[in-house]
Parts: sequence; structure tokens; C-alpha cells
Amino acid sequence: MNDWVPVSQILGNIPIPAPAQVLAATPHDLVPLPPNIPWVVVLIIMIISRFVGLVFILFTWVWSLVLANWARKLVNKNTAMVLVAMYPAGILAGGVAIAVGTASDTTALIVLGFIFLIAGLISYVLGIFKIRDAMEDYYTSKENIGLTLSGVMTFFFSIIYLQYHINRIAKWKKTGILT
Repeated sequence: MNDWVPVSQILGNIPIPAPAQVLAATPHDLVPLPPNIPWVVVLIIMIISRFVGLVFILFTWVWSLVLANWARKLVNKNTAMVLVAMYPAGILAGGVAIAVGTASDTTALIVLGFIFLIAGLISYVLGIFKIRDAMEDYYTSKENIGLTLSGVMTFFFSIIYLQYHINRIAKWKKTGILT
């Protein structure tokens, strides 16, 4: 051809297909928001309830179960939930064994009671670390924000430390800004 002509004149009136829409999963769609109580509130409740031992144990156990349930949604494993649920069982069994051992003057029961108490505390610590592992795994693979959590901080501050990072994640999910 000697002159340029429009493509529509050569090909005819062919409709242009609309571009396919790719729906990428946003951070809001992958996992529901974690339990979002400010970590300072958790700390204050723990400090106040420290003076009433049973309230402290109950709050720690209940909030650990809430976090373990959320962690189960992250990795689809129930290990943290089982370990955290064993915490009050160990405390209760240990307390009963110590009370019965003291009443009957049986040293073996008192020793068994302390073993139950220690086993309950160990299962709690292992449960907290399973929650930590679930958070790190999920937030470095599926919703990659490069979350790294300190083992030392997790050991010493457990649910307060985890709650601080849960608050950061919740803020990121709402605003898109990770602080």
C-alpha cells in the first residue's frame, strides 16, 4: 500500500477485549484481624491481677488461649492451643497433689505436685513459643512483613510481647503502614 490506513479498515470492527482483572489477595482477606487489645492494657491487667494470684493465672491462661486460637488460624495446627490448655491442668493437679501431700504428710505427693506445677509452666512457655513460631512463619511467608520476634523477649514477657506485635500487625492491616 502506498498510504497508511487505520487498522480498523483492514481488520474490520473487532471489539477489543477488556483486560482480565486479577484479584490479588489483600492483607485484609488472608487472616482476620488478630485480637487487638493494646499491649499496655494487657500489662496493666497483669500487674493489677498479680496481687490476686488466681486472677493473674486466669487472665494469663484465657488470653493465652485467645492468642493460641488465633495462631491456629495462621498455621492450621492446634499445638499451641493444646500446650496452653495444659497450663491450668498442671497448676491445678500440682496444687491438689501438694495439698493432699501436705495434709497426709506424704513427701512423694508433694514432690509430684511440684513436678505437675513445673510441667504446667513448661507447657505454657512452649505454647507461647508455638504462638511466636506461627506468627513468624505466617508473617514472613504468606503476608510477608518480615516479622522476626526475639526468643528472649518472648520468654520473659510472653503475652505482653506478643500482644505488642499483634497491635503492630493490626495497625498495618488497617492503615497499610508498619511501624
